[in-house]
Amino acid sequence: MKGCVYGKLKRFSTLILAILFLVATLIGIESAKVSKVSGATKKSFVEFNFENKFATPFKASGKSMTLKIDSTTAAEGTFSLLASGRKQIDDGVLLDVTNLIDYANEYIITLYVYHKSSKLQRFVVSSEIETKSGKENKLLCEKVIMPNSWKKLDASLNLTELKGIKKVWLKVYVPTSTTNFYVDLFTLKVADSSHLIKFESFEDKNIAGFISQDKKCKLSVSKEKAYQGTYSIKFQQIAKKQNTTVTLPVKGTFEKGKSYSISFYVYQPILKSLNLAVGVRFLENGKNTKEIVLGKVTVPKNKWTEVFASYTPSLDSKIKDFVIFIRPLSDISYYYFDNFTISDDGWYSAVPDLDLPSLSEKYKNYFKVGVAVPYKALTNPVDVAFIKRHFNSITAENEMKPEALEPYEGTFNFSIADEYLDFCKKNNIAIRGHTLVWHQQTPSWFFQNPQTGEKLTNSEKDKKILLERLKKYIQTVVSRYKGRIYAWDVVNEAIDENQPDGFRRSNWFNILGPEYIEKAFIYAHQADPNAQLFYNDYSTENPVKREYIYKLIKDLKEKGVPIHGVGLQCHISVSWPSVEEVEKTIKLFSSIPGIKIHVTEIDISISKEFGEDIDEETKRYLLIQQARKLKDLFEVFKKYKNVVTSVSFWGLKDDYSWLKGDFPLLFDKDYQPKFAFWSLIDPSVVPEE
Repeated sequence: MKGCVYGKLKRFSTLILAILFLVATLIGIESAKVSKVSGATKKSFVEFNFENKFATPFKASGKSMTLKIDSTTAAEGTFSLLASGRKQIDDGVLLDVTNLIDYANEYIITLYVYHKSSKLQRFVVSSEIETKSGKENKLLCEKVIMPNSWKKLDASLNLTELKGIKKVWLKVYVPTSTTNFYVDLFTLKVADSSHLIKFESFEDKNIAGFISQDKKCKLSVSKEKAYQGTYSIKFQQIAKKQNTTVTLPVKGTFEKGKSYSISFYVYQPILKSLNLAVGVRFLENGKNTKEIVLGKVTVPKNKWTEVFASYTPSLDSKIKDFVIFIRPLSDISYYYFDNFTISDDGWYSAVPDLDLPSLSEKYKNYFKVGVAVPYKALTNPVDVAFIKRHFNSITAENEMKPEALEPYEGTFNFSIADEYLDFCKKNNIAIRGHTLVWHQQTPSWFFQNPQTGEKLTNSEKDKKILLERLKKYIQTVVSRYKGRIYAWDVVNEAIDENQPDGFRRSNWFNILGPEYIEKAFIYAHQADPNAQLFYNDYSTENPVKREYIYKLIKDLKEKGVPIHGVGLQCHISVSWPSVEEVEKTIKLFSSIPGIKIHVTEIDISISKEFGEDIDEETKRYLLIQQARKLKDLFEVFKKYKNVVTSVSFWGLKDDYSWLKGDFPLLFDKDYQPKFAFWSLIDPSVVPEE
């Protein structure tokens, strides 16, 4: 959490002035705050907060439905809109925006929703647009919402290419059930001002949810003074102690990890100077009320003075019931405030929802759920919080491969690898070692003569050099982390099904033959007898390659080589392989006595067959197929839980993936859960189509 001093902060001055100019002339539409677009009748900022107890202009779309203002729960303030009596899953809340928006602009739609159902529910925002050519329905956004928690929906509406528009409706509904639901803080704003979260100018003669801490004090809309426009809020107190706090509930507005600016103007005609504090108050861990003063300002007599502060809720805090407070530090009988603004300074930055169900907790009775992460993830507090929430095993993406640990012969660099181990110990997370022997990301010196620099041959002398290097490398690395790494990918991708004997013609094989595989496992076991040692490969579902791998593992086992499992990388797509082929692979490998299965690098490509330039409708269809396939795969993994003991995703979120431009993981680039994630938590919320 952080605060900043008041004053004219240069980096925000342009932003604030632009906002104030944008919303300088306001009109009231029921409970909305609306600003005019210069020279037009359409609006650039509209907010419905329901604090004036009006449900209009919202309408019910179902015949049996009712809409009413309710004080049971609210994202902000006291009231929200309750949609009840739903009989059909497409019954919802309608808003006619035909006369509210300027069709020449793209609009950002935000709203908060809430439900009390015992199950997860998928909320949808859609548009229905009537033109001279007919009606067009479009899905604008959909999001899975947990019970008893206010969550924000974001969508965009772009009508700039449409001609002959007659009507534009927005609709909110829940296609997963007929449960009742609540809506609050419904806003439409031109995309260029999407950072603006709240603007209260009080021109609609509404106090907008502000509350006086002392019931004897009066808050009212006044025409006596105004910073801009006609109205402001007047705070008036008759009691002897005249510095009562004014609060504004914002429990649904602030998201953990994002930075916010709070700005408003104060006027007082009484004292030579008035000292004023602004801050936040909240309930921490469900028990203690905590108050943070973000800053203080001195308000001179008879001069509108800007109050400015910033605030960032901590990512790992368990807090609720936020309120912003304004408190005079001097006794004063009355004063005014106007143009109250909350801006999202971090509107461009992605922040995860740490209240999502934990993936590792969901599958704790089946297997570890892991993730491969780059080093940068360990230094990013947002990534760290996300990793801790969902995963109980991690793999270093590249930082524990030979080129990272011994770039030059005899010169080991364990600094980054040690940080992975320290991170895991601190956070009670297990770690897989990846990888000891591979034909890629291995320094060239491994395969060069130490005297001449020439490439090693398969002569007995050169074999001895390479075997000594192999042994020294493996035993140095594995012994360093003895007892701390629960599984090692000892040999990676040694099989090539296109070779007559099935062995990849790597430098390792060309110099040592298949012996290097056997030796690698023996050396690793000598260094750490308790570590689980795995052979790891991709396309294990290919029947020909699968048979070669099966024969290799079976032969090693029969020779008494210390190998404990097979790693199935599972870099797959929505169309290949079938789930049945994956099950055949698990069944075959687990038939070898003593062999465990780890799914080590799972991701599911959706654009491999279609290319990156897929339209949104096709993308949504493929993401649904991705989710269905992942759900079916996890059912297989659960079925074989006696042998499948770890499942790891190859990347934290889509933009971290090695499959650039694809969408292969559980979370999108903004940490938002995709259908793939929800298919592993509750498949019923994943659409059928």
